[in-house]
Amino acid sequence: MMDEKFYLRFENLHRGGTKTLLAKFRVYEPIVSLICCEANNPKFLDIGCGNGEFLTFISCFGGDVIGIEKNSAYLKGENNKILLEHSDALTWLKRQDDSSFDFVSAIHVIEHLEFSYLYEMVGEIKRVLKENGIILFETPNPDNVTVATKNFYTDPTHLRLIPSSLLSFVIKDHGFSATHKWGVNESPHVEKSTCIYDVIGGASPDYTIFGLVNQNAFGGKVENVLSTPKGRTTKEMCDLFEARYQHDYSIISKELKKIDEKIFEQNCYYRDQMFEVSKEIVRLRHSFELELSSIYKSKSWKVTAPLRFIVNRLRIGKKIISNASVSLKNNSLRDFFAIYAEKCRRFVTGALGDMEKKNRNQRGLMRGVFFEKYKRMLNKAIRKKK
Repeated sequence: MMDEKFYLRFENLHRGGTKTLLAKFRVYEPIVSLICCEANNPKFLDIGCGNGEFLTFISCFGGDVIGIEKNSAYLKGENNKILLEHSDALTWLKRQDDSSFDFVSAIHVIEHLEFSYLYEMVGEIKRVLKENGIILFETPNPDNVTVATKNFYTDPTHLRLIPSSLLSFVIKDHGFSATHKWGVNESPHVEKSTCIYDVIGGASPDYTIFGLVNQNAFGGKVENVLSTPKGRTTKEMCDLFEARYQHDYSIISKELKKIDEKIFEQNCYYRDQMFEVSKEIVRLRHSFELELSSIYKSKSWKVTAPLRFIVNRLRIGKKIISNASVSLKNNSLRDFFAIYAEKCRRFVTGALGDMEKKNRNQRGLMRGVFFEKYKRMLNKAIRKKK
């Protein structure tokens, strides 16, 4: 069985020091200071006050402060500014007079209570509050996914998360005229580039519900203070994440569009370059064919044609004669004459064949077969470009 000091040690480890807690309570300064300024001899009650940090914070503004704590391990310290009562909250409230307090708070208490106990306690708080009285409940926020799925269960004495809509209904069901919700204790800094972790755990880890006995308390000044929204919701974090996603998507889309345009421009450039190169090839081929055709058609080419033919034949004949001595040594006289008779026959036949082949080449060159082929390729490239 846990001893009374177990929870004291647990809170000292997880809640933080007194300075940290007092810094968190500053969010309530506008409402506490307003009550101290507007109410006559205001009385404050804090249920489940623990070591009395919240009462210490309130006492800085004046008024009488009382704290109720069931765990006696918290009551060892002394504080002349506050009165600490060792008692069960509901039992103690039932002993108090009607309309005896201006402000009743319970900081991280109601998540430890059975619902029937909570419901009855709210009714007793309504009874002991004055005409302009205010109730304050701070509790873990189930809207924060990290709190709802992990952090809440770190405390073994937690019973259940209480949605703000349910708590607001319970307060109004006991006759409070208005309720207001604040998100509290969130990190003061929000990253410009909201990530999915911020969506999961970036909402206010705790929320506070204020209940007003009189909506127009202190001339409506309380309503004006409490109506100012505070904290962050999971929806707001989702909107920030969505805005960041849309921003990043827009930037990436613009960059991709620039890359696509650059690739298209480069493709057009290289296509035009290939087109120009093809045109130049065709032009050079056409020029070459014209020059070669003009040479073949010239009188000098025609006049020197017999001479070129004779020179070519003499070159071949010289080669045959130079090889004759070698062939005579290696073959019999009969075989030698047979071989060279065949060579002479081929020499004469080849001369006549060369003349016919030459005439065909000249006719083909004059017709420009190669030129016509490249001309068709050029026309095809022009059609593709269009």
